[in-house]
Amino acid sequence: MPNLWEDLKFSLRSLSRRPGFTITAILVIAIGAGATTAIFSVVNGVLLKPLDYNESRDLVTVGVDPAGRPTDVIDFMSPPDVADLQAESSALMTLVGYTSRNVALTGSGEPTLVAVAIVSDGLLATFRLTPVQGRDIRADETGPGAPRVAVISHALWRERFGMAPEVLGRVIEFGGRRFEIVGVAPEGFSYPGRTQVWVPHRINPESCGRRCHTWRTIGRLSPGATVASAQGQADVIAGRLSEAYPESNFEKGFVVLSLQDWVVGDARAGLWILLGTVTVLLLIACANVSNLLLIRASDRTGEIAVRTALGASRRRVAMQVTVEGAVLTVAGGALGLLMAAWGVEVFRLTSAGIVPRAAEVSVDGTVLGFTLGLIVAVTLLFAVIPAVFLIRVPLSASLAHAGRRSGTGPIGNRFRRTLVGIEVALSVTLLIGAGLLLRSFGQLYAVELGFETRDIVRFTVTLPSDIRTFYRTLEEQVAAVPGVESVGSIYGAPLGVGHTTSVVLVDGRPEPEPGHETYSAIRGVTPGYLETARIPVIRGRAIGPADDIGSVPVGVINQAFARENFPGEEPLGKRVRIKTDMGYGSPYWTIVGIVGDIRSEALAQAPVPEIYVPIARFGGGLMTVTVRTAPGFGAALPEIRSAVYSAYPDLPLRGVETVSEAGQREVAPTRFYMLLLGFFAILALTLAAVGLYGVLQYLVSRRTREFGVRIALGAAPGELARMVTFEMLRPASLGVLSGLAVSLWAGRMLEAFLYRVSPRDLWTFAAVPVVLLLVALLAVLLPARRASRTEPIEALRLD
Repeated sequence: MPNLWEDLKFSLRSLSRRPGFTITAILVIAIGAGATTAIFSVVNGVLLKPLDYNESRDLVTVGVDPAGRPTDVIDFMSPPDVADLQAESSALMTLVGYTSRNVALTGSGEPTLVAVAIVSDGLLATFRLTPVQGRDIRADETGPGAPRVAVISHALWRERFGMAPEVLGRVIEFGGRRFEIVGVAPEGFSYPGRTQVWVPHRINPESCGRRCHTWRTIGRLSPGATVASAQGQADVIAGRLSEAYPESNFEKGFVVLSLQDWVVGDARAGLWILLGTVTVLLLIACANVSNLLLIRASDRTGEIAVRTALGASRRRVAMQVTVEGAVLTVAGGALGLLMAAWGVEVFRLTSAGIVPRAAEVSVDGTVLGFTLGLIVAVTLLFAVIPAVFLIRVPLSASLAHAGRRSGTGPIGNRFRRTLVGIEVALSVTLLIGAGLLLRSFGQLYAVELGFETRDIVRFTVTLPSDIRTFYRTLEEQVAAVPGVESVGSIYGAPLGVGHTTSVVLVDGRPEPEPGHETYSAIRGVTPGYLETARIPVIRGRAIGPADDIGSVPVGVINQAFARENFPGEEPLGKRVRIKTDMGYGSPYWTIVGIVGDIRSEALAQAPVPEIYVPIARFGGGLMTVTVRTAPGFGAALPEIRSAVYSAYPDLPLRGVETVSEAGQREVAPTRFYMLLLGFFAILALTLAAVGLYGVLQYLVSRRTREFGVRIALGAAPGELARMVTFEMLRPASLGVLSGLAVSLWAGRMLEAFLYRVSPRDLWTFAAVPVVLLLVALLAVLLPARRASRTEPIEALRLD
């Protein structure tokens, strides 16, 4: 310990005499450690930390297997399928189905928009929670004709009822119906999402049928069961249902996922890629620091030789050099931790709505332990390297170089060049990843949506039962606002919420065999929607005001629908039937028009078959009102709100946005990961350039005598500069080739984030090496120029 204390004081004095070296080394370490710690904080908070529920690792969700899509994406379940799984799977202790919507709460103060979950029984029991007041929803309250009851959240109890003990038995009203409060959920519980009210699902599960997929699910594994065992039982049950109900369940599979895996979803792959990226950045930083320490150790060869000659042991010398490296890594790690804390705050602000559980990310004890381990690992791996080199140098060679700057000294330059090559290779990998995402981002932006996005505002409302009067009154009020050109409403807005998909039957054709059906999205629209969205009518006509309850049921199809169901035929005048009952039976719809395809589900998803039908025949539900304003009329929203409230004072608007904002939301994940990966790639490129410059600058300074002799013997300055430049570009070129080889393998990990771009995109793989070699050339030009201007007399003075 006394020796360690002396080494520490000596290291601090020694480093203070070289402030440029010390500051550079600490900053490089801080950049690598800070970025790695920040991203690990995100990975820990999102992927590794358990969900904030009782025994959360036993919570699961079950969904329909979406063929051809990632396994962490599942589709909605039908209520009868949920009931069968709950009854027949011994691996599932409970399985609760639910749907969610936002409604206007009335009957207890000012109207307020609240999130309501319609659930089957036993939700609180699934989470092993006990209501703070009253009870949970019971099984006998979920059938048709059962009393209307509700469980409210602790937050709603506090804000709406002042935590009054007599809240049980009071009545709340929404959707034109009255519900008796029978329970208050524990504080902090709001599943799913930010639910404030839970009511029982009162519709007979069989009434919607097994084709109607409307439920998400939440369940708990039985004691001793695993996700794998639950999946095995779900597969068996799915096979039985496929045989029993071939019309609705043919080849329908179920997927069992842990709740945490489902919540994280697509973010898992992106976050692991980011963690790998910053690990690469940390390796580049460590290689840079190792090179700096080797350069410093080379300058101290004579000093170490004298110490050894005077009796210092190799172990003592190695300890002193290691302590100096440890001081740098600890200081850099501490600064990196401060950078990480700042980076985490920036991440939480910029990733909202993109990365799940972003609000839970923090620099906690786990992260501090990770940072401490990181500092120890960096110290052991890279601070020890100079010590090993120094103690392996023969004493005679060290004494021979003491006090001289000629030659390269006993520290091998080959190792330094190897480190530079590794830095360049890792930088190439990061730059290619960023380049691929940039190309993909450009492809997404270039996608033709098929409908107009400029000067359109939209908002979502929940329709009452009298939809015919409702939409006419509402749209008339909005259309009267100055600056509004047209108004239209739709169920299942493009790049929005809500949709219904069903099997299509063509009149006059036999019903297809199970597994050979064609499907279509059904979108209820008002007469003005297609015009407002400027979806072009290719042939026929759009939905008009005359297409009402008393008229012949008509529909307008898109081109994808025509290709799917009428290849080589004229669809106009043909009749099709949609098997889903939308409130008015399942009539045959006469096709009166064909419109262009649009990207309705996602920018990266090809247009799907769609049929637009009059909202008057569609039934109530969630509608998106779309308003086109005159160009430049950006202040219309407050007046639109006033117009809506004047007609329907209890109708809150939600999801207010422009269609352009919806498009931006679609590209947000790609943009987010592209910017982060690009930022880290630029840091890596900068560090690699600094490494090239630092090593070459050192080599030039050590070869001053050699260059002076060459010039004295007639070497041209330009020839000397070229020699030095090509000498350092050689490891850079080898690093580029190695990086390209690694990128060919690593690019596959980005494939899920790419759109219309191959992970081996030729343009990216061609541009990145050119950029990096240009940066490398700029980094070596200054040292090469200095070498070419060496004065022979200066070289002789150094000898």
